[in-house]
Amino acid sequence: MPSHLLPRLLPLLGLGMLTSPALPQEAPLKRPPSPLLKKGEKQLFVDSLMIRSKQGITRVIHPARKREHPVLTADMPWEVRTKDGILDKRVNIYGTVLRDEKTGSFRMWYADPGSVLYATSADGIHWEKPALKVAGDTNETDLRLHSPSIIEDKFETDPRKRYKAVGNAGRGVDDAKLQRLKDKFELVDWYRDKDHRLYYSAYSADGWHWTVEPEPILLGCDTITLSQDPQTGEYLAFHKRQGDPRVIGIRHVFLSVSKDMQHWSEPHPVVVADEVDNKAARKLKGGTYSEYYNLSAFPYAGQWLGFVTHFRRIEPPSALFGNDEVDGRKRSATGIIDVKLVTSRDGRHWDRCSDRTPVIPLGPHAYDAGSIFGLCNAPVFVGDEMWMYYTASTTPHGGLAPEKQQSIALAIWRTDGLASLRAGEKTGTIETHDFTPQGTQLFVNADLTKGQLSVEVLDATGHTIKGYEKAACVLKAQDGVKLPVQWGNTTTLPSGIPIRLQFHLQSGDLFSYAVE
Repeated sequence: MPSHLLPRLLPLLGLGMLTSPALPQEAPLKRPPSPLLKKGEKQLFVDSLMIRSKQGITRVIHPARKREHPVLTADMPWEVRTKDGILDKRVNIYGTVLRDEKTGSFRMWYADPGSVLYATSADGIHWEKPALKVAGDTNETDLRLHSPSIIEDKFETDPRKRYKAVGNAGRGVDDAKLQRLKDKFELVDWYRDKDHRLYYSAYSADGWHWTVEPEPILLGCDTITLSQDPQTGEYLAFHKRQGDPRVIGIRHVFLSVSKDMQHWSEPHPVVVADEVDNKAARKLKGGTYSEYYNLSAFPYAGQWLGFVTHFRRIEPPSALFGNDEVDGRKRSATGIIDVKLVTSRDGRHWDRCSDRTPVIPLGPHAYDAGSIFGLCNAPVFVGDEMWMYYTASTTPHGGLAPEKQQSIALAIWRTDGLASLRAGEKTGTIETHDFTPQGTQLFVNADLTKGQLSVEVLDATGHTIKGYEKAACVLKAQDGVKLPVQWGNTTTLPSGIPIRLQFHLQSGDLFSYAVE
């Protein structure tokens, strides 16, 4: 990890995070001298690693666009349960959505309260639930794990293990098996789950028929998401631990890494609530403190992005619902959950993005006005948009059926559109660190509908390169994810030398840039 990142990342490694400043500091970051900018690799503005300086600029989170209705609901007999005359309709997407690169078709692994199910779609909006013949005439797979998170392993050479999964289960673990698991790790005394719920791994050739490894892989229970390092092929499991002595509170996200899905590194905390989060919780009626429910992390554009679910606890339940139980049924932990953006350069150490504005807020539709319980482990890309499927709830955490219904909904952004650097009517400037471009032509992702952008090219000493002055390059009244940049009749950047880019932005948003 580059040494200049350590001061910003240390608060995320443990208790130091609990006393982090009210807002992230935007101090200039030192870079290695003139790194190579790979051809076509985008540079997002979700963090400041590539920014040498900026003036008159604000980083802005862009909340997702939503559809009027969920894309998948509990509408099959095996998805709907009735107990004591109470109708329970719940499906969730702690799971996975994959899109075929050739055909554009979609596959989804999702869950109801008892099983992992499979759906297909031609457009990602209208879903079919095929009869797999694995569990009768249903779309059930034979994977029996809670919070199933699945990847298609591009590094795997054994066709039987094309798909990998992790999830949680209480599988009647005996004392000897539990002790074998504990012997693999240093910090184990916190684990007190009376039902012996643990995390397991599984593999499959087709995504329908699964083999669950008999030995559990990690201590803990409830939610977990799986990702894979695109460079090394290592597996990253982001999971919830409740009671770990290194952090204060109940629910927080930990990371463990493996090269073979069997031997996992000592988990360490990566997203932990701090006092800023707790203050946000206390603004609510009955609000007490914050927790983090789960993290969906994925590699993108040479870095990592993550969606973390922020749980603001409210006590007693009556402060939110008006009562603590219904018909003799007591409410579980009570609070609201929305989704924040976090970023990383290595997938192992994480930072929050600016002012912590929700990237997927609650509402305005009734289907997700209560809480967002979880998301699939990675987005899919459709045209010039990024799509993320998530679990929408009509009630906050602690809600009870039949009022509580869970469905699968869709959040949409423009490509690279999670965050931007924004300038108002007064022109702001952004200057990058030195880099040597591998490509020749500059493209920007920007919304300049009501504004304009000029780009100046500087040498490594900060002086303007002749022919690349800002006056020769003006883009205005445009909005696009890949706008070409040119200076007069020149579209080719200087080659073979380190350069800097200086963006002059007025009344617009700059999302990313790339050199192709």
